[in-house]
Amino acid sequence: MINTALIKIGAGAGALLAGAGVALLSPSSPAVAYSSPPLFLDVSIQSPAHLVAKGAAVAVPVTTICSGTNQAYLQVQVTERVGKKVASGSKYVTVGCTGSRQQTVVTVPSTSGTAFSKGSAYAVAYLDGCTYYFCGEENNNATIKITS
Repeated sequence: MINTALIKIGAGAGALLAGAGVALLSPSSPAVAYSSPPLFLDVSIQSPAHLVAKGAAVAVPVTTICSGTNQAYLQVQVTERVGKKVASGSKYVTVGCTGSRQQTVVTVPSTSGTAFSKGSAYAVAYLDGCTYYFCGEENNNATIKITS
């Protein structure tokens, strides 16, 4: 029984040494994430937003910064309580990625059947982008003021 235990221990140690030898002698290459340009995404909702076409839509200023890709996709969602109803909508736009801060005004139409009005609303922005090897998303939410 002792001989069987020693054989198992010896086989396990031999396997570990063989694996370590292969790891040390194999050519190594950098990980894909380290050899590709990094993806950087940042998004921030600004206030105030402005009514468009008597509340049919609201123009929301959004600041973005992105690099590591040529373009990113920005989605803005706005929800506002208007009396006993809720006005809401969403809009996707494409933004160019220059590595510098840029402001985009996203006109979000009301898709709820209720018009936006002056007051405060809840807004969420999502910025999605991809490099050749991977994708990422950044988001921001804020209570914004809607003016005329």
